[in-house]
Amino acid sequence: METGTRSTATNPFREGVPIMAQTSYEITPKMVDWILYNLPLLRNQIEAIEPRTSTSIVTLSRRNTRNPVSGIEKVAIKRATISSVLDVVDRGIKTLHPEQRKVYRMRYRAGMTYKQIGRRLYISEETVGRRLNEVRAIIGQYLQQIPPSDMTEFARFFE
Repeated sequence: METGTRSTATNPFREGVPIMAQTSYEITPKMVDWILYNLPLLRNQIEAIEPRTSTSIVTLSRRNTRNPVSGIEKVAIKRATISSVLDVVDRGIKTLHPEQRKVYRMRYRAGMTYKQIGRRLYISEETVGRRLNEVRAIIGQYLQQIPPSDMTEFARFFE
């Protein structure tokens, strides 16, 4: 499964079913892949929404704010949703075995191909693929902990 280029144009959350029609999510390897590739972009989006130097703090119960009216509520919900997904992914990454973490960094941070990773670590491309599948499975398990309503909200930002 050699894929040398990554695509941020396609949205794995929209596989044939409109976001608003989905009531629950099956966390797919493609979805996990998309999130892992786009972690830096997602972190930048959080900073762009409200920089750390901001002195304003907005606390909302997302459960009670189904149809946010004000811009402040929309911004707070977007930031909270993206942050909660990133926090879960970060927890999953911290639990990876060191060998899995090496392959994760080389693939998703450095953008290396399976062949390049294999040569650098002196392992076969099949082993690289297996370790990346393990990484996706572990992160996918962590993402399963997020309530479906939160994943729906997260996906809406990328339609």
